[in-house]
Amino acid sequence: MFDGIGGDNAERMIDDWQAGFERRAAQARELAGRVEGLTGSARSQDRLVEVTVGRSGEVTDLWLDEDTRQQSATRTAREILATIAAARADLSGRVREAVAGTIGVESEAGRAVLKGYATDEDDA
Repeated sequence: MFDGIGGDNAERMIDDWQAGFERRAAQARELAGRVEGLTGSARSQDRLVEVTVGRSGEVTDLWLDEDTRQQSATRTAREILATIAAARADLSGRVREAVAGTIGVESEAGRAVLKGYATDEDDA
């Protein structure tokens, strides 16, 4: 049936295969638990804008210092967008740490997860 592999060896191979699946499933559950509560945050260089993003990269909190009233709306908008990007990069780094500690960044699944959180800064 297994072309020259004895019954005991075949059974051991199947057990090892199943154990590998169970180990990867446990790692995936652990990763999901770690990522579920992750956020990323950043503050602009001028310290006038602070942004927090949720695990999907959506803005969950935006804080503007009153001093933003002293600058142009265009500059404030630019700072907000740059700070959102920095918060997403922070989130990406946190996800990378979670992946490294569970399924591994070099695994096929790890690369797929990280691709979903890739930012322009990751390409740099």
